[in-house]
Amino acid sequence: MLGHHPSIVIPQNSEYAKEMRRHEAQFTQHGPPGRPYVYQDFPKMFYKAVRAVKGGITFDQFTVQNDDEVRNMQSRGFSVTQALAIEALEREQAEHGALAAERNFEIQHGRISERAAAEVRVAEAEHGARHLPSVPETPVKRRGRPKKTDPVPA
Repeated sequence: MLGHHPSIVIPQNSEYAKEMRRHEAQFTQHGPPGRPYVYQDFPKMFYKAVRAVKGGITFDQFTVQNDDEVRNMQSRGFSVTQALAIEALEREQAEHGALAAERNFEIQHGRISERAAAEVRVAEAEHGARHLPSVPETPVKRRGRPKKTDPVPA
């Protein structure tokens, strides 16, 4: 396109620049805008704060195009601003820490069996340095004869 090549300079008083300005709502290389700015709800950027492996915070970002995508991203923990995303991350980590502390209290005071405590320690070691909010349940194999099931009528 003629006006976007860096080696081509278009004077702001040329007919081409005047025509381009008529269609723009923001300042461009052709000069001031020719139409008033009108706010549009979409597209809108959503953010989710994530702890980086080496420390610090990084952001996952997603651009939404309509209200359905807004609800979808909010249900997945995305926020409208980066500040809100950081607050959500801090609340989540505080909750995970509280859950881990409660689990450790139950282990120390004998409310969880030795076998279950060993499973918790293995899951925590696999998870790494972060707080583990819940331990995946290990299915218990029941002993004895399996229950009879009623035959399905044909």
